[in-house]
Amino acid sequence: MRHVPLKNRSLYGSDLAFLHHHYYSGFVDSAAPRAISMLQKAGIRAGTVCDLGCGGGQLSELLLEAGYQATGIDISPAMIRLARQRVKNARFLQGSVTDLTLPPCDAAIAIGEVFNYLPSAAAMRKAFRNVFRALRSGGVFIFDIKEPLPEKQTRVAAQAGRDWALLAEIEEDPAHNRLTRTIHTFRRAGHVYRREIEIHRQCVLPAKQVAQMLKSAGFITRVLKGYAEHPLGRDRKVLLARKP
Repeated sequence: MRHVPLKNRSLYGSDLAFLHHHYYSGFVDSAAPRAISMLQKAGIRAGTVCDLGCGGGQLSELLLEAGYQATGIDISPAMIRLARQRVKNARFLQGSVTDLTLPPCDAAIAIGEVFNYLPSAAAMRKAFRNVFRALRSGGVFIFDIKEPLPEKQTRVAAQAGRDWALLAEIEEDPAHNRLTRTIHTFRRAGHVYRREIEIHRQCVLPAKQVAQMLKSAGFITRVLKGYAEHPLGRDRKVLLARKP
């Protein structure tokens, strides 16, 4: 079949958002209940939780089921549309965690390398200050990050379904704290396949450095190996922070 090319420079345009939500949500599906368990263990058993980088709304849905109020925030309009379709009783806002005025909340959770998508350490610091302002005293902030690997790596990953395919070229450059994913999606559109290309650039920093940035923003911080005693792997960590 013919391919119809379409260049898409946004983060999680309509096709990638759809594929990520329906076929690549395993990490969020497993981490979300564990993050809520951590929240409860930290003493936050009710109130409003900001779901940062909410994607298709999986965490927001579980937060509502656990008795919280949820506000989901994502920079991708396509992801926000999917979240609103999935979760009717949560509030969803489209925007960046660095610039959007976050609503007052008792906790904030970000699952899936959300803060790695910020372009620099300076942007992370700005985002952490933004979250700190939104949290009430005693509020908890939980998120995971990807750390740099010891050496430069390049690899390719591919997967396909009945009416779609995805190819990702991944380059890790620890010398410059950078990871780049060039993602090609192919999705059936009638008798042809529509092609989209997105380039995702991540800022990858050591967890100790990120923890120090949180402390500078005012948080009391711990670095963990995973969500609720479930390690994420050698290049991923979870940050658990509290506003005094």
